[in-house]
Amino acid sequence: MKLKPLFSLACLSALMITLFTGCASFDRGTPQEVIILSFPTEASVYINGDAVGITPIAVKLPRKVTHEVRLEKYGFNSAVKYFAPVANEKSKNFIRFGLSEDLGYYVDLEPGTLQAELKSGLVPNSTGSDPFETMAQKALEADRQLEAGEITPLEHKVVIEQIIEFFEQSI
Repeated sequence: MKLKPLFSLACLSALMITLFTGCASFDRGTPQEVIILSFPTEASVYINGDAVGITPIAVKLPRKVTHEVRLEKYGFNSAVKYFAPVANEKSKNFIRFGLSEDLGYYVDLEPGTLQAELKSGLVPNSTGSDPFETMAQKALEADRQLEAGEITPLEHKVVIEQIIEFFEQSI
């Protein structure tokens, strides 16, 4: 007979622990897996200011809040992108339940896969007085970085394409 009150107390304690440790899920929503890609790869990823890894990476983020993603790689300008909660198909249900709403069941983070192309630091802000000389200097610097092993052949290709694209649009 004395086991019944102890069993009830244990169940109540387990329920209280579950409710109090799950409060963050109510405020921010249950986690959703998202993928972060960059070109070039191996960029450092910072989510809401916290370092989380190197691209490509899959992370789980709470689905009810917006997340700032900053990508950084040496020799390239930083890129800032966002994951934002967007109403999903389930949000159109006529009947919704409070717990499902609290846990973020009716929203998804968009985009599910974030892709960012980092712009090379060699791409100038202006063409200068002699655009062809400026373009040649930037291309030669990209060649020097490739020869020194500072960038990969694929990164070199992208840097040269970005430089050419900048001058095509400027002239």
